[in-house]
Parts: sequence; structure tokens; C-alpha cells
Amino acid sequence: MNKEKSKKIYQSQFTILEEMKNINIPYDSLKPLEPEIDTVSMFQKLKEILSEKNSDWTLQIGVINYLRRAQKYDKNVFGQFFYGAKIYPKLLDLINSVRSSVSKNALLLLKEIFSDPEVNNSTLSLAKATLPLLIPKINSNQSFIKAECKQLLESICKNVTNPELLLIILQQINTNPKTITTPNVRNKDKDSEILTDLFAKTAKNLGKEILVANPNFQEIIKSLVCFYDLNRSKNAKYCKNILSCLIEIMEKANFDSRLDKCGKKEKDGVASIMNEKVEDNNKKMKGTVSSMHFRKTLHERKKSFKFSKCNNTSFDKGNKSVSIKIMAKDKEAIAASKKSNLIRLHHNDENVQKNN
Repeated sequence: MNKEKSKKIYQSQFTILEEMKNINIPYDSLKPLEPEIDTVSMFQKLKEILSEKNSDWTLQIGVINYLRRAQKYDKNVFGQFFYGAKIYPKLLDLINSVRSSVSKNALLLLKEIFSDPEVNNSTLSLAKATLPLLIPKINSNQSFIKAECKQLLESICKNVTNPELLLIILQQINTNPKTITTPNVRNKDKDSEILTDLFAKTAKNLGKEILVANPNFQEIIKSLVCFYDLNRSKNAKYCKNILSCLIEIMEKANFDSRLDKCGKKEKDGVASIMNEKVEDNNKKMKGTVSSMHFRKTLHERKKSFKFSKCNNTSFDKGNKSVSIKIMAKDKEAIAASKKSNLIRLHHNDENVQKNN
């Protein structure tokens, strides 16, 4: 009997996962969990599927959708297995899945976890594990993956109220140039910019009272100075933005009183950052304005004069033909004036002879 019962449970688990293969299930359309299913055996099956390297990607989506249902309707069971049984590291691996639909659904589940008003301190460890995978993913060429990443970041900074998140973000900024293996340096700068913006939004959501009483203030300043020392010319703007944000929210007097308790190295580092002259990245590149003006002029001239070709040679030819016509008209006018003058002189000579 026990074998038959376990066999039925096993088959019903597959049936549920097969039914949950829909890629885009709205949050409002998620169904409650089946009461007849043993949750322990079900979550064990989920973990097996997530652990298999070559598991069917449609089954992976089924697992994600089942976890979404558990998170919505039974948070105790979800927390027990998701955090306690450590399913979440397997789920985080799916963020980098070669299947974009799997990656999107994994990001969607994480967004729903962080957006839950009943989130607890477990989400802090989840945020710490998510950020290293999420930040490189935000540079994806797929717009829907980018959109999910941005929404997930918004959920993290709005709903995680533990001030330790600021330190986690700064540590990620600090290690970012070392961990990202992309050959494109511009992407690394984008990552630092995204993390700086995330820090500012998180600090604003935490507010003045939490920041002033933050026990990790000294660690934040240490991490910030360390990031600044890595590459002062490139990192100065990010460090200055973070310090300006902290001073603005905490107010200058509160910031200075907390800074006084830091070491000399941190104080000197903060002074160097604030005195740093940050270059304006909004400066226009040489030739950009003139080239844009040139293209605009070409377009307008093509539209007005209806030239068949829009290039420099056609305009040169057009200008030459116009100038030749003008010169020809000038020559005709000069010749005509000379001719009229000769006729007048001839008539004058005839009149003089008649008078004589």
C-alpha cells in the first residue's frame, strides 16, 4: 500500500509540473497548492529537477511556477524549503540559463519574493546571493530580461529594510571589477553606475533615522575608500555620488559626528573624494555636433532641392552648375553693355560728322 501510495504521489507530482509549464502565468492566475500532495516529497522532487544539469527546461519552468504558488499561498512551507532546504542556490543558477524564458521566470519569482510585504530577514541573504548574478545580467541584449532585472532591483531596494544591504551593495561594487569577466570595460562602468544608483535609492528608502543609527557606517566608509583607492580617476564620481547621498539624507552634522569615530585613513579618504574634481561625462565628442549639423543640412537640402543623390559630390556639382550659370549671365550682361556702348559711340560719331 505504501508503495502504491508513493507511486501515486510521484505520478501526481509530474502531472502538476506538466500542467505548470505555461511560460507566462500572471500572479493573479496562480492556483493554491493541492492539499492531497505531500509537500515534503514534492519539494524533494523540485530539488532533484533543479539539481539535474540536463533537465528539461519546460520542467524547470514548472518548478518555478510551483514555487511561485507556494510563495503566494503558503509562506511557511515555502520558507521552510526554499531557505531551510536551500533550494534557492539552485534557483539562482537558472538566472544564467541559456533559455531566456527560464531566466525570465526565475527573475519573476525573485521579484515576487522581494515584493512581498511580509518579507523577513532571510531576504537579506537572498539579496547578497542574487546581486552578483543580477548585475551582469542587466546588460543583456534582450529587452525583456533587462526589464525584469530592473524591476527586481527596485523590489530589493524598496522592501529590504535592513541597513546591512547598503554594505552588501558597496562590497559588490568593490569586487565588481574583479568578478566580472566581460572584456568590455564599458560594461564594468555600467555595473558600477547601476550599483551606485541602487545604493542611493536604498539609502533614501531607509531614511535618516536608520542611516544615523546604522551600526555598519564605519564599514561602509572603509569599503567606499577602498573602492576609491582601486582606481581614483574612474571611481571618484561613483564615490562622490554615494557620499553626497549619505550627507544629504543624514544631514551634514550627523554625518560628521559619525565620521569622527572612523580612523584617519577613512577621514582622509572621504576628504580626498569630496575634493576630487569629477569630469563632466556629458561633454560632447569632437566633431559630433558638426557631423550632426552636416547630416541635417544634407537632409534639408535634399528635401528642398530634390537632388537625386545626397552626397558631397552632387552638391559640389550643383553649386558649380549654379555658379557657371551666374558667370554666364554676368558675361552676357557685360557683352551686352559693351555692345550698347559701342552703338552709342557710333551714333555720336555720325551726329558729329553731320553737324560738321
